Amino acid sequence: MKIGELIRELRVQKNLRANVLYKDLLSRPAIVKFERGESDTTAEKFLEMLDHLNITLEEFSIIYNDGNKDLDYRRKYVEAFYNRDVGALYSVAVQVENEYKLTSNHKFLHYRSLILLLIDDLRGTEEHLNEIELLQDYLMNCESWGYYEITLFANSLSFYSIELIDLVFERAKTTLQRYQNLTRYRNEIALMIFNILEKKITCKDVAGAKIYLAELENIKVSVVDNMYMQTMIKFFSAIIALIDGDRTKNKAILQIIEVFSLLELKLKATQCQEFYEKVTSIYHLNNKEDNFSY
Repeated sequence: MKIGELIRELRVQKNLRANVLYKDLLSRPAIVKFERGESDTTAEKFLEMLDHLNITLEEFSIIYNDGNKDLDYRRKYVEAFYNRDVGALYSVAVQVENEYKLTSNHKFLHYRSLILLLIDDLRGTEEHLNEIELLQDYLMNCESWGYYEITLFANSLSFYSIELIDLVFERAKTTLQRYQNLTRYRNEIALMIFNILEKKITCKDVAGAKIYLAELENIKVSVVDNMYMQTMIKFFSAIIALIDGDRTKNKAILQIIEVFSLLELKLKATQCQEFYEKVTSIYHLNNKEDNFSY
């Protein structure tokens, strides 16, 4: 759908007449062409239209992107990865490569690289390690990050070294702070830091993990308006405290896993359980007295 067509749809939904929305912006003939998707407008006029519609740019982006094929590709490869379907991942890799050939948009090359790395992860191979360079070069040379860069880094950082993760995060921090008051960005930044925490902990960089746990405070994620985020912060805090020797945190960790299970977040409960067991193995924590079932 063209932007003008979507603007018309939103205008009708809000029962707003064309002569009100486009007053001093477009002529009557220009309105007809714009709402048919036959012409575009300037960025300045577009922002005024959103203001008249009482819609933020972020809200419009979510509505507009809901039907975008690149988001569909992302859903496909995420679903295939969690289903451990290597064949489906290869299929999506071919699709995004063809999309790049049609559009020359490098994000589709990024998707392809990420998918091939996920295939290696599932198969336990290193056939596509060179794909890491494409992703890290883009992120390192990107002077201004947005939602796309945040999600790309969060989804691919498990393939980077600890040192590179620190370097890229420091490079991006200033830009990330610009968006910290937007819920969508704040949540993605939190998810990114959760991934970094998992990497730091499994690599036995506990001191580094504590720094990133503090980053959650610095970027104002630790607010009470998001139960999932708060629960995950408590989970990682308890994991780090357990590593530091506080054995009472075993019970707290298992309670958090049970909460996810009761809320029917089965995948998240399983992921947290597996991570907990991995931590107890890596750090040689004896939990025979604890009940791992939930």
